Amino acid sequence: MSNGPFILNLDCDHYVHNLAALREGMCFMLDRGGDRICFVQFLQRFEGIDPNDRYANHNLVFFDVSMHAMDGL
Repeated sequence: MSNGPFILNLDCDHYVHNLAALREGMCFMLDRGGDRICFVQFLQRFEGIDPNDRYANHNLVFFDVSMHAMDGL
């Protein structure tokens, strides 16, 4: 439990590639209308997958199409 206004949740095998990612995520919360936002999710990329991505680990349709289409809704 935390009494902080924000919580960052990462899996044990995840790390942040972009130093500005946390600031970019916070912009959603601190922007006008941010009081209506309760959850921000960043895309997830996997390392060491096979070149053909046979298990769809990149989730290209979800992150690169669906989520961009819903941006701002």
